[in-house]
Amino acid sequence: MDKYETAQALLIPIWRGIPTDYKSRYRRKIWQQFEDNIRSAAYTASLSHFVSNLCSRLQVSLRTVDVATLNSIVHGGRDRELLRLLREEATIVVLMVRVENEKRKAEWARTLAERAQEDEAVSAWLAEDGLFDETADAAVESEE
Repeated sequence: MDKYETAQALLIPIWRGIPTDYKSRYRRKIWQQFEDNIRSAAYTASLSHFVSNLCSRLQVSLRTVDVATLNSIVHGGRDRELLRLLREEATIVVLMVRVENEKRKAEWARTLAERAQEDEAVSAWLAEDGLFDETADAAVESEE
């Protein structure tokens, strides 16, 4: 992994860990705020301090599944290289995170649309075969 991909892999779990209400509160400027906080937190000597500072500033709650990824990057021995990149090229790395986030959101939207189509198809099939009849269910409920 090159340094940009490594920085992106470091920041994606942090982005995902920012509370939804925090992102909503700063909706218009959240990406700029994320970038500014990255750049500021990168003025330290170790990636572990960087992650700690950034998580504290942005009220991040890391997901359990992301801890192993973060640990491998933080303890990968590339502190100086990555911190320098995060100070000097935060805009590029944040843009990479943003693009990846948009891809993830688009994939989730496709998955939800597919599930909705499947649900409609199953409901139509059940109604067609008389296995699920809403009017019959309503009649049974009114008799009770």
